[in-house]
Amino acid sequence: MFSCSNVLFMRLFIRIILIVLLIVFSTMSVWHFSLQVFLADAHFRKVIQYKNGKSWPEMLYHYGQVLSYQPYESFYQTNFATDLKDGLDFYDNPEAKIQIIDLAIEAMNKIPQKNIDLRIMKNLAQIYTTKAGLTKNLEDFLIADEIFREVTNISPRMASIYKNWCQLKIDQEDWPIALEICRQAFYLYPQINSRTLLLHQNMIKSEMSEVYEKLGHIYFNIENWDKSEQMYVQALKLVPLGRPNIWKKIADIYYKQGDIDMAIEKNLHGMILSPQDSTWPLVIGLLYEQRGDIIEAKKYFRKSLELEPNNETAQQFLGSDPKD
Repeated sequence: MFSCSNVLFMRLFIRIILIVLLIVFSTMSVWHFSLQVFLADAHFRKVIQYKNGKSWPEMLYHYGQVLSYQPYESFYQTNFATDLKDGLDFYDNPEAKIQIIDLAIEAMNKIPQKNIDLRIMKNLAQIYTTKAGLTKNLEDFLIADEIFREVTNISPRMASIYKNWCQLKIDQEDWPIALEICRQAFYLYPQINSRTLLLHQNMIKSEMSEVYEKLGHIYFNIENWDKSEQMYVQALKLVPLGRPNIWKKIADIYYKQGDIDMAIEKNLHGMILSPQDSTWPLVIGLLYEQRGDIIEAKKYFRKSLELEPNNETAQQFLGSDPKD
């Protein structure tokens, strides 16, 4: 028979073993968790590196590693989804673009409900806006619209939300509602004065320029040519060198009205601001061809070929001898 001392010793021994096992288990758990966080952060730094270097496959690989270590971390899921949306230009096929957007939505849906905040909802609204613009499905437009309503209920005076919501309505070609929402965005931007920091001034001007451009697009589609040009000109005044594409939109206004000379003139403004873009001389060449000025048309087609030797449109017009 065991003595009382032996029984006490055994109990103490078992207790010590259990404590040691608990410490070991706790230490391993903490180490395992910390290691996962460390590895996820290390791969996320690689994501940033490859994103800045525009290396899309490598960026996706490291995102896969990040999410394997931290699959439900809202910060990583939101960044992954946003980068997928912003990287659609890497895909030419519309079906592939939709698959990527669906992957972004899936990533956002993995975020725990308790972690969803205004920033995440804004990102989700933009992702659904992108999807709706691709699919043109009513269901996608309705989902995005509902998210925007929720976001504006939370933050009713944030201009950028209405700016993005306006884009959804433009994609839906709901011109009256798009006009109303764009106007709401415009009047919510703060006034710029001498006390406004330069960085803040530039941010406000850039966003307001986008709103003016959207308004120009809306008025263009309802054939209010004067108002459309006014909006585009206001967009250019805010960012005179940063949005040369707007000159093409102003040129389209004159082209729609049959004024080819003014369409050429406005495109020439854009070409001066963006001289390495082969699209400008190509479009100008097509306009000269339509006007019947073949000599000028050939001159601009040659300029287009100098910038983009494989431009088929310019090649077809000039024939086998570009110098002809």
